[in-house]
Amino acid sequence: MKSLTAAMGRMFAGLRFRLLALVLLVCAPLLLLMLHAAGEDRRRAVADWRAQAQNLQLLASRDEDELIGSTRQLLLAISESAYVRSLDPRRCKKGLDDLFASYPRFANLGVLTTNGQVLVCARPSLSEILADRAFVQEAIATRAFTIGSFPSAIGRPTISFGFPVLDHAGKLLAVVFAELDLQYFDRFGTEVPAQLPRGATWTELDRSGVVLARYPGDQSCIGKVFSDAELLGTVFARSEGVLEHVDPHGVRDFYAFASRPSDLAKGRVVSVLSIPRQVLFAEADQVLRTNLEWLALAAGLAFALGWGGGKFLILRPVKALARSSARLARGELSVRTGVPHTHDELGQLTLAFDQMAQALEQRERERERAAHKLQVLSYRLVEVQETERRHIARELHDEIGQSLTVAEMNLQAALRCPATAARQKRLEQSIQAVGRVLEQVHDLSLNLRPSMLDDLGLEPALHWYTHRQAGLTGLRAEFKAARLENRLDPVIETECFRVAQEALTNVVRHSKARAVTVDLSQRNGHLHLRVRDDGIGFDAAALRTRAVQGASLGLLSMEERTALAGGGLEFNTGPGKGTEVHAWFPLKWQAARLSESHND
Repeated sequence: MKSLTAAMGRMFAGLRFRLLALVLLVCAPLLLLMLHAAGEDRRRAVADWRAQAQNLQLLASRDEDELIGSTRQLLLAISESAYVRSLDPRRCKKGLDDLFASYPRFANLGVLTTNGQVLVCARPSLSEILADRAFVQEAIATRAFTIGSFPSAIGRPTISFGFPVLDHAGKLLAVVFAELDLQYFDRFGTEVPAQLPRGATWTELDRSGVVLARYPGDQSCIGKVFSDAELLGTVFARSEGVLEHVDPHGVRDFYAFASRPSDLAKGRVVSVLSIPRQVLFAEADQVLRTNLEWLALAAGLAFALGWGGGKFLILRPVKALARSSARLARGELSVRTGVPHTHDELGQLTLAFDQMAQALEQRERERERAAHKLQVLSYRLVEVQETERRHIARELHDEIGQSLTVAEMNLQAALRCPATAARQKRLEQSIQAVGRVLEQVHDLSLNLRPSMLDDLGLEPALHWYTHRQAGLTGLRAEFKAARLENRLDPVIETECFRVAQEALTNVVRHSKARAVTVDLSQRNGHLHLRVRDDGIGFDAAALRTRAVQGASLGLLSMEERTALAGGGLEFNTGPGKGTEVHAWFPLKWQAARLSESHND
């Protein structure tokens, strides 16, 4: 059990599982985006639904106006017809029958006498005494076009229209009427049914809750009170709006409603456009289902690729990098990942690791070479120190010692010599020997460190030393120097002088040159020293190899001096091409350090 738990822990902590979790995290925003888009689609569907309800209300209002206008024109034409003015029942019957067949929207057409009796009508079975109808009394009283009241739920759902028949003198002859059957709303010639969305229901209610029109659906409800009292109360409480409501059959519907003035209802009517929730959101839900199916397919494909392809695309280079890092930590600087250096992030990472390992290996080799060079330099330094000591001892013993011995012997002989002339000669020889000793001591001191460098600075010391070496060896010497603004730091002056001293010594000893030029200049914040000769030149790479092996100290000495001073050194030479030694040193380096130390 513990092993299984540990294995599962390793699996969930592994890079592959993290990769799959990353895929899941990537899919999560997409899922949220899809849900958000679905919500926006639903909100747009509700907004469009509300806009459609408003358009249908405008269309119903326009259709109502057109219906009233066309009915008025029809009744006006009937009232002015000859057969109606004749009040001949037979002629009126024939004329009304012809018109009734052409206007199927009307339930009846007829003519009333001035006392409200039906003179003639297109459908006698629907005829009755209409004298007590308000629209008849209003037409007789106003002698104008009138609209009757909506009947009660008990009566037939019709609306009557009346128009007076007047002679040329304005005397009332009769009243023509037309009855509109509201159960045949689709026969009005209205465009509302054609504009209804699929699955929607259009209902118009008066302020009493009576259904004036409904399409599509059961036409028997027209003229009756709307069955959903709860919805009716909500609709009448506001002038317009959209709400979601469960109808008496348990179906959740959306209702968009608004009120408008109506001449037919003699007041305001409420138009209600209803649609089942699932029908309204069908398109949005279908888009959401399609998007979720594609997301599931993409996520499954991503999981499969992440599980199978992650091993080759990610895990293999990462494991190679981990193994190489462990070997590098153990000190194996020659280790490399062995992974191709592609242009992606892992390829760049392995490239950076390989470059780092290569740089570490190179630095280790350089460190070993530097350590070896330092060891050789230290050995040669000790050797040179001993050589210089032997040279100084030999100079002291051979030259100065002999001169002092001669002076001692001359002085002893002068003491023993009674003759004045002989003593004088001995004293003169002693003075000459002491003078030679002083000159040799002076030369030895200059070779060790010229006092002019400390007293006058780098430029006078180099000028003197260049011409001194040329005078001793017969070289043509030229010294060029740009005027220095201030004295340089003693370390810079010493190292520059020693590099020039070593370069001139090499010219004298090895170059077989006839002329030498020493150039001292300043540029870009650095002091530049150039020593050029027209000698035989040399192979700089071969000489540097021999120097590392301990065969030549001069090259290493110059390189070490320039490096310690913060500068650099280069050779421009070749066999038979002469030699130029170029060294450069920072002009402000030691001054900056001194300034910082004073500030501290």
